[in-house]
Amino acid sequence: MGIEYSQKQVYSKVIDSEQRMSSTIVLGIGNRLGGDDAAGTCVADMLNQRRHRVKSLPTDDLMVIDAGSAPEGYTSVIRQHRPDLLILVDAADMGLPPGALRTIMPEKISILSFSTHHMPLSMFISYVNAFCGKVLLVGVQPEQTEAGRGISKAVRKSVKKLAEAILEGRIAEIPLLG
Repeated sequence: MGIEYSQKQVYSKVIDSEQRMSSTIVLGIGNRLGGDDAAGTCVADMLNQRRHRVKSLPTDDLMVIDAGSAPEGYTSVIRQHRPDLLILVDAADMGLPPGALRTIMPEKISILSFSTHHMPLSMFISYVNAFCGKVLLVGVQPEQTEAGRGISKAVRKSVKKLAEAILEGRIAEIPLLG
């Protein structure tokens, strides 16, 4: 069975249990009240739902965290588990069609728009990089990020595709942002 944490449970579960280390951590980032900005948190939801429905999935080494708009609140979890792979998923204005998925290299992060974070993602990645084998940032191009709106059809479709790619070990198929 995989390991999952909500924002409210994360510290007590990590401190109070002796769970084995995860080889992959997926950190879903975003604001649930900001339309397509919820893409990362939606990926976390889909991963957790799918893992519970399909018991045969090889998810023992997968930890999924809904980080909301404050991924820096999970640095201690990342440091403790020291994953081989940390996958950050967030809405990013990359100037692409709505729902487009791209793996974003660290040098490209500062030129993109990630609107809801307390700490710049480039700074967060620089810090957690020391505790991970590899860090991947996957951006989802939003269509709209208006408060109170739901996730657009294009982004919902892409989020589902991304969750499936993560579960099936096909994350490398996500194109690199040029």
